[in-house]
Amino acid sequence: MFRNIRRRLVIVNASVLLLVLATLGAALYLNMQYRLYHDIDEILQQSKSRIRSVRHLDELIHSDLRQLQQDERTTYLFWDAKGALIGQLPERTFSLQEAGDFKPDKDLDKPLTVRSEHSKYRILQVPSGNPPSGSSGSVDTIAIVKNLGDVTGTLRALQRDIAAGIVAGVILSILLGYFLAGRALVPIRRSWDRQQQFVADASHELRTPTAVIHAQTELLLRQPNRSIEQESPNISKILRESKRMGKLVDDLLTLARTDSNQLQLQTTLFPLDDLLRELSEQFRLIADTNYIHIETDIQESMLFAGDEGRIRQLLIILLDNAFKFTQPEGRIKITGRYASHSVLIRIEDNGCGISEDDLPHIFERFYRGDKSRSRAAGGTGLGLSIAEWIVKAHGGKIRVQSAVHVGTTVVLLFPRGR
Repeated sequence: MFRNIRRRLVIVNASVLLLVLATLGAALYLNMQYRLYHDIDEILQQSKSRIRSVRHLDELIHSDLRQLQQDERTTYLFWDAKGALIGQLPERTFSLQEAGDFKPDKDLDKPLTVRSEHSKYRILQVPSGNPPSGSSGSVDTIAIVKNLGDVTGTLRALQRDIAAGIVAGVILSILLGYFLAGRALVPIRRSWDRQQQFVADASHELRTPTAVIHAQTELLLRQPNRSIEQESPNISKILRESKRMGKLVDDLLTLARTDSNQLQLQTTLFPLDDLLRELSEQFRLIADTNYIHIETDIQESMLFAGDEGRIRQLLIILLDNAFKFTQPEGRIKITGRYASHSVLIRIEDNGCGISEDDLPHIFERFYRGDKSRSRAAGGTGLGLSIAEWIVKAHGGKIRVQSAVHVGTTVVLLFPRGR
């Protein structure tokens, strides 16, 4: 799939560049052609003013028109009133047949391009401006013919250069575009791979509670005469797995909405210290049951501007993880205070800790270092991913320090000005 996308990107980029280069090349060629022809027309107009006074062909002998022969690519053709060629300067430049291509046209008073068998010419016809005369050699029309060989050669060379530039540009675009398209598709490929992995992991996580519920339900149906009290262990398993599946679905929906930017924070100003104390008291009941000691160091009057519901969810995720992986007689400390221009929340435990290999991956979805222990604790590997999003959505930072058999410290820093 990505190979086809890469190929299409290269083709589209090369096609667009080809169109742009062709347009620029055509504009450059037409501009150069206009300028060259404009210069030729100016030369023809200058020559026109010098020869209008010629009345008879014999006058050429005594006129300064002989000086015009210095321009080898300009020829003057002299026609009488009957349209017959009576002379040319330089002499014998064109045969009578060739000169026939330049016969005078009374309605033509602007330069015209004429193609002959061997070359291309620019011609300007000049009426002599003298009264008609029937005498032999009387000049009626003078045709100034300019050979466009130099202009044609220049334009052809420009065409070759433009074509070579277009070809080189397209080839370079294909090579560079193939490389850049590959680079551009790297994050897309990673995102696709993460999505595929996400779907696979979600399916795997949902399969377990679904299988348990299915098996326990079949077991209940096989013994319809047993009472609810007798089947309470199986019913409790169904209830536990259904709750676990419901939480997993809620977490998946939360992450899906964060990816599509559909979740908006409901920002209010609330006392963060009261929230920390409330949660510490709630978890103290669990701590006493498991002989875990809770310590608090919470500053008074800590006002925080944020989404109270999301901050509560964040703290529950972190405290829940701390309790899951702290052994009996362990210790958990909750700290909340102002630190310079930040709001600091720190949750420390002396539990089993996280290995150095697992630490860089703990915020990845469905990642669990010790799979069996995490599953036994009821974890799905989505909590810290949600926690990271909540912190970043509030403009904060989250840092985790941990060592195996030593404990874990999670530090949250939020801007105080929020």
